[in-house]
Amino acid sequence: MRILYVAARFPWPPDRGDRLTAHALLRVLARDHTITLLSYVDGSEPRGAIAELEALGICVETVPLSRSRSWAQAWLALPGGEPSQVAFYRSRAMREKAQRLIERDRPDLLYVQLFRMAPAVEGIDHPATVLFLGDSIAMNLGRALQFESWWRRPGIIWERHRVAAYEVAAARRFREAWVVSAMDRDDLVARGATNARLVPHGVDESLFAVRPARAPEPRLMFLGNLSVPHNADAAMFAAREVLPLLQRHQPRATLWLVGAGARGSVRALGSLPGVKVTGAVPDLGPIFAASHVMLAPLRFSTGIQNKVLEAMAAGVPVVTTPNAAAGVGPQAELLMRIATDAPGLARAAAGLLADPAGAAEMAARAREHARRHFSWDALGHELERAVRDAARLVDPPRRRA
Repeated sequence: MRILYVAARFPWPPDRGDRLTAHALLRVLARDHTITLLSYVDGSEPRGAIAELEALGICVETVPLSRSRSWAQAWLALPGGEPSQVAFYRSRAMREKAQRLIERDRPDLLYVQLFRMAPAVEGIDHPATVLFLGDSIAMNLGRALQFESWWRRPGIIWERHRVAAYEVAAARRFREAWVVSAMDRDDLVARGATNARLVPHGVDESLFAVRPARAPEPRLMFLGNLSVPHNADAAMFAAREVLPLLQRHQPRATLWLVGAGARGSVRALGSLPGVKVTGAVPDLGPIFAASHVMLAPLRFSTGIQNKVLEAMAAGVPVVTTPNAAAGVGPQAELLMRIATDAPGLARAAAGLLADPAGAAEMAARAREHARRHFSWDALGHELERAVRDAARLVDPPRRRA
């Protein structure tokens, strides 16, 4: 099968959710299929990034992205109906290159990651098209409002209004629109994206080999790209509000904030008692092994959080919020501790630290659940199924992407 995979950010290094998802899925697909990746590059990619993908047997095609031009497009789009994040990535060069690649390779499937890249295949007819939405961005923006500064709220409200209309309109131009949690699917379907389809998500299989080697002190960790708003907010909430409450009962408790992109106020958290900001690390295995609890106090998020799945796969007990837990499914309460506020999160973490045997039993259940239900191979099989379904249709209608 020949697949054209269109992405906004080049998927190396896999240091944030969309890059991680793209890299993992591309790695799986390249084992059995002919893959062409079409992605922007903006000059921030590390040396050898393209070679990392080519080593998997992937044909890599890129389009330069001028960040100054993109920001200008985003600002100029403010008075109109197109979301700024779509305008940021809109490019005639990208659309023309996609057209040339389709004419050259005649792919069996067009796979577009995130609605902001839908303009890359505007006007292109193809019987098998998939738009990977991942989650409902409009719902995520709505949840973020109460945690934003007053002066930012009008802009977020306006962007949310535009996103709510655009992500549904974009979904309708594709044969299928994919989301990774039932909550997001139901939201999109209710707003008119009736082709929204719930698909499985994956987790790094190497994490199932992690064996506990817990630190001598009670150690909590939070993992994520720390430049992303919901991760930065969670890191600050964990360090400033949750950890001090826990330290009343566990004075030696520490919190490790792990991930790339830490800036300003997040870096400054390292000056707080018991808080360590590591930045990006080359191997997460030892950090997972040493941690007693994965504290993921995400106050606004949608979809499935990779950080939660990774902790489950690595055998680390998880303490999180209802928003983040919902993506795991209806069994979440059996697999992790869930609380809505700082006192509740601190009590949940304290309970796990006080009951190592119970924590280990819960972590084992969560690990087995992740092994059974979250597989990149399963997502790859969904792509194969999408092509078969399109091919089975008699004289299939052409969808304008």
